[in-house]
Amino acid sequence: MKRFRIALLTFACFLSGAADSPFLMAQHGSVIVDWKAELAKAKAGIAKDPKSAYWHNQAGEAYDALGDFQNALREIKLASTLDPSNPFHDYALYAIYKRKAMLPEQREVLLDALEKDPNNPVGQFGFALVLEKEKHWADSLREYQKAKLLAAKVKGPVYTDPRGNAYFVEGFMDEVDKAIERVAKLNESAQRQK
Repeated sequence: MKRFRIALLTFACFLSGAADSPFLMAQHGSVIVDWKAELAKAKAGIAKDPKSAYWHNQAGEAYDALGDFQNALREIKLASTLDPSNPFHDYALYAIYKRKAMLPEQREVLLDALEKDPNNPVGQFGFALVLEKEKHWADSLREYQKAKLLAAKVKGPVYTDPRGNAYFVEGFMDEVDKAIERVAKLNESAQRQK
């Protein structure tokens, strides 16, 4: 259970960038993570099962938290190759690319993730955010609205994808509503200037 919890918390923080620090902020408290110990566990898991996407993902998460960008990318990309139908690896890459402000890479991995599971409101929100940063106002607005509709269908604070990965949506609706309002104004302004 601890392994799953760490992965879940890491992804839950991807939008805020909280995984940049050695502390992950859960929605109702803090969890102190010893990333060197987690990396050691992941390496031990890889030694026992070199084709384990889970352990490669965990190694990538630990490398990322420790500031080792290249090894983080290598491990998470390998996890994605080993388990190509799992969107969780795409979201882990998205979190890294987001912190590095790598928009084209963010777009690519989010499109891959949404192709695997188009019903994920958190992924849809991330894609809308990328479109907003690229100043594609109408497209961004459409995607934020889609994220809101998807989030409204979620029962409880967590969306679970078909692979069993969990994504926090609690508190999500406020962010979506603010984004829709903001981008609608930008889109209207752009339309008037045409």
